[in-house]
Amino acid sequence: MKAIQIMAPKTVKIVDVPVPPVADNEVLVKVAFCVTCPHWDITLFKGVDIFERPGYPHYPIPWGYPGHEMSGDVVKAGSAVKGLKVGDRVAALCTAGETAPGFYCEYINRPEDKVARIPDEVSYVGAASMEMARFMVPYIRRLGCIVGKRTGVTGVGPAGLIALQMLKALGAADVVAVDVNPARLELAMQLGATDTVNSATDEINRLKERPLQLTVDCSGIAAGLQVALDHTRGTLSIFGVPHENVTYTTRHWITNILGAGEGPTVEDTDFVLSLWRRKMLDTETLVMVKLPFERYVEGIEMLMAKKAVKIGFYPA
Repeated sequence: MKAIQIMAPKTVKIVDVPVPPVADNEVLVKVAFCVTCPHWDITLFKGVDIFERPGYPHYPIPWGYPGHEMSGDVVKAGSAVKGLKVGDRVAALCTAGETAPGFYCEYINRPEDKVARIPDEVSYVGAASMEMARFMVPYIRRLGCIVGKRTGVTGVGPAGLIALQMLKALGAADVVAVDVNPARLELAMQLGATDTVNSATDEINRLKERPLQLTVDCSGIAAGLQVALDHTRGTLSIFGVPHENVTYTTRHWITNILGAGEGPTVEDTDFVLSLWRRKMLDTETLVMVKLPFERYVEGIEMLMAKKAVKIGFYPA
């Protein structure tokens, strides 16, 4: 079967690898779509480690990696698999890890408890973002009571656009999308934001006048996190992997800052599924371009140029 493999910075090949064997507790999934996790794809493509660890990344990257947001069909089930059967539509719940094959491939084996059956109401394209959506839930949950609160999301890439829909579904009075990209802010309004703030303009003064009570930072950059710190008078949950330094002073002391915590639970997966069934979460709109594996480099260049929120890759 074919798979994408990053051989070195900005060097990508389509490689031929064996179809992986299926253990007793595993299913073999025929991949329909694997969508980008933009920050991760871009950093590995450029030769940068997303977590800024010395000596990383190690090339060549395992084939299929960093693909970890995937949907497809079960085509084989191991003898110990009880909850899934051949023909079930499923989505991946988490990455297999950076030293294991990823999901930019035609077939992938996954433990039964690492995939979830997806509702008929959700397309393969939309369902591929299950992993990102369920990992967002703990960061939303840690904000506490959301009902009636003035909430915000700084950085409205794919994670931020998912976060704002969750805040709205949970009863926030206001959901303010903060970014510097007008097109992303327009999309945020389409997906349920009640207001937008372009933080590179005088619009930032609106947050000085009416600070946010609860904020999720999804920017992954110091400038975005600084906006969240400066304009939150309550709890700030940091989802984006922060890069570079921010300023923290006594005026930020009243902000409850929460970094990475526990991972998602079965209940968090069920929450995402329930939002899809109730049509309160649109992940399909985020995947603006669909390309075959052979055009991976073109897709990553589109992400870097901010021409798409997510790219969906499929084996042609």
